[in-house]
Amino acid sequence: MVSFRTIALWATSALAAALSERQIDIPDDWTWSVENWHAGCQRTCYYNFNVTIPSIEGQVLGAKAYCSGAESDDRFVHCQILEGANNPVAAKLLARPEGGNGGVPQQFAVSFQKSSYEGSPAYNFTAYNSTTYNAFVAPLMNFDMKPTEVLGTL
Repeated sequence: MVSFRTIALWATSALAAALSERQIDIPDDWTWSVENWHAGCQRTCYYNFNVTIPSIEGQVLGAKAYCSGAESDDRFVHCQILEGANNPVAAKLLARPEGGNGGVPQQFAVSFQKSSYEGSPAYNFTAYNSTTYNAFVAPLMNFDMKPTEVLGTL
């Protein structure tokens, strides 16, 4: 008779093996372009911008999206896909610094999901960048960001 503990161990090992096979590297020199960045703070902090995530032949179908949102309790807000494959894009302002004191979110994140296609696994890539608040004081900004995290999704 096989104990519950043994079955649980087998199941955990099988899941870990499946997840380890789903790992993928972040493509070298994969740079995402942020255009028309606009962010400010009034009662809450907000942002809007376009982001272009380029395609990588044979690996990733990119997208261009319009992102707009405000502080949202650390949740990603879905962006509107403007061009490209139907791979979801989302953005968020990161949490304010500890202690309050009128601090504003110092960073934001953009998340891009490479959707599953014909049995290939899905992956979520995330890039982070410092937040510049340019509303009412400076022109729209353009800059690049690079993904630094990738996770396989089930």
